[in-house]
Amino acid sequence: MRNASTRMVYELAKQDKNVMALTADNANEIYNELKCHMPKQYMDYGIAEENMVASAAGLASCGKIPFLYTITNFMSMHAFEFIRNDVCIANQNVKFLGRSSGLVSSSMGATHQGTEEVALLRALPNMLVITPATPIEAREATKFSYQHNGPVYIRLEGFNEPEFYGEDYQFVVGRGYVLRDGRDATVISMGSVINEALQAAEGLESDGIRLRVINMPMVHPIDRDLIVAAAKETGHIITLEEHSIHGGLGSAVAEVLAECGLAVSFRRMGLDGCAKGCGNREAMREINGLASENIAVNVREMLVR
Repeated sequence: MRNASTRMVYELAKQDKNVMALTADNANEIYNELKCHMPKQYMDYGIAEENMVASAAGLASCGKIPFLYTITNFMSMHAFEFIRNDVCIANQNVKFLGRSSGLVSSSMGATHQGTEEVALLRALPNMLVITPATPIEAREATKFSYQHNGPVYIRLEGFNEPEFYGEDYQFVVGRGYVLRDGRDATVISMGSVINEALQAAEGLESDGIRLRVINMPMVHPIDRDLIVAAAKETGHIITLEEHSIHGGLGSAVAEVLAECGLAVSFRRMGLDGCAKGCGNREAMREINGLASENIAVNVREMLVR
């Protein structure tokens, strides 16, 4: 996912000299390649995310299009005031690529887990928050962000995430996607953890339960119409995210349901506080109750009630 996004930045930089790649001591091989071939379009700020964001706002005010790429929680938390004041309130054309989001870096502990930044950033003025589920979606979201005039945050996880879109996929701002239809209940997910929901749906179908699975690649703005339709047609909504249940996708969906006056059964699956345990992403999903088996259990419990 992160390689697909940064490769798109590289291609955009070749076409447009105003595109700049900024890092804070966290470049990947593609940004290093860009540094070698287009050194005037690359800057590294060391472990100084605040300086990177403030500089990006200045570059944008001069007509540059900076793509910031570093560990998501360091960028969103260390530099939060600078993102708010220098970029979002001023509506500067700055793009944030947050790497190692969710539980990707869980072997390094809670300090390197990006599990609260969506809650922080979706509250900011003018900021679009994009949460891709696959490499192609990340690539197309990055292309969209270049075309959009204003601040954009793209939540990038790791690499080699499963792909379920084709080359004809088109990213549309504020739109969600039904990946599997069903009438009994709905899982609305952001990020690659949606693959757990798709596996759960396959298992439940053998029991005659048809689970609708929706990919929601934007939390702000969110696809309200798709949420309302799923609530009315299935009556049971579960949100799934490698993120805190406080302020993330679950909260955004709950806001829509409440504001539309929809009485449905509703559960949030995510992190209630920091993630528990230590290990690779698959193990961490199991430890923290985000695996396909956990989703199936929640669906069955909701239908019984």
